[in-house]
Amino acid sequence: MKYTKLTLAIAVLFAMASCGKKGCTDPMSLAYNSEATKDNGSCTYPANEKRSLVFKFTATWCSYCGEWGAEYVDNIYNDFSSSAEVISIHRNDGFSVDVGDFLYSQLNPQGVPAFFVGITDMGYTGYGTINTAIQSELTEQNEIAMATSYTTEAGVMNIKVQSQISDQSSTTGSDLYLAIYLLEDGKVAPQQVAGTGEVSDFVHNHILRTEANGSAFGVPISFTDGNNLTEVNANLAPSTIWTHENLYPVAVIWRMNGNNFEFVNFAK
Repeated sequence: MKYTKLTLAIAVLFAMASCGKKGCTDPMSLAYNSEATKDNGSCTYPANEKRSLVFKFTATWCSYCGEWGAEYVDNIYNDFSSSAEVISIHRNDGFSVDVGDFLYSQLNPQGVPAFFVGITDMGYTGYGTINTAIQSELTEQNEIAMATSYTTEAGVMNIKVQSQISDQSSTTGSDLYLAIYLLEDGKVAPQQVAGTGEVSDFVHNHILRTEANGSAFGVPISFTDGNNLTEVNANLAPSTIWTHENLYPVAVIWRMNGNNFEFVNFAK
């Protein structure tokens, strides 16, 4: 009888252990489940992929912005797909925001439209210059692997950014900043277009709305064993101003080099 009870007790304990909630138990993973007690291999980690960031300075009143400026953006996505991201920064129109005005003052473009790959001004020598600069950047060795996830509820966007140092011998991460830009797609508003005039139903995409930390180049981040997981809750403007379902974050890591910032990588 004692043997039977002992066997039963062991069986119950084994069953309880087996019933522990399974999931990702690594707090540095975007898939981390705080309730999980047994790791089931579901943890995810960012792909070690180098990407290119493009700033487009634009305006609804600018006719060339609606013509070749818009064409260049289409070309970038057709040529590079998810490897490149355009952030459209509006100047002196209804989409202008403080963080965009600050970036304009720091990068000091000659006017609009203007394209920057990272912080390098592409000038007015045609799309080929932009294409070549993006290709060159994509061939560079990647320093930071990145991934993001986000949810939006009740006017708040919860954003998680996972960053991993790809080669700890090349960087310690001590000079890195993380910016989380909120962009909006699908905004219909009039746009001047060269050769056409005003287009009343022009669709504006990649509109810079804000930076989640309130700083144009983000805030310093630190790494533990080459890893960083940052979580931010960003308050959104009312849905009458921003269409919440069309908003998405673009997380960018910058390096502080003296008084300047250098682009490292992005994820969205």
